[in-house]
Amino acid sequence: MSDLIVDFTLLSTSAKQLSAIRTEFRDLGEWKDDITSVVGASELREAMTDFIDNWDDNRKRLLESLEGVGNMVEGTRDAFKALDDELAKSGKRKKYKSPRTC
Repeated sequence: MSDLIVDFTLLSTSAKQLSAIRTEFRDLGEWKDDITSVVGASELREAMTDFIDNWDDNRKRLLESLEGVGNMVEGTRDAFKALDDELAKSGKRKKYKSPRTC
């Protein structure tokens, strides 16, 4: 039987980093008005609007994916931690169980 080694620090760090990335993308906010107000040509303004709308749609999907992956990482960490705690308690009970007397 082989041992399973779970790096709780790596899982926690990964969850924090995913959350930080998600916050950065979320905080980009709406910048369409800022960009299109400085573009003079209507064809260029239209192209920029299309690009920004496409970016916003993809950013929303990316935010959802980042949230999903972050939840999976946290869930994995929490599940392994709970299992580790349960196995530790089980091991202590067996280890400290008093021997039966006949």
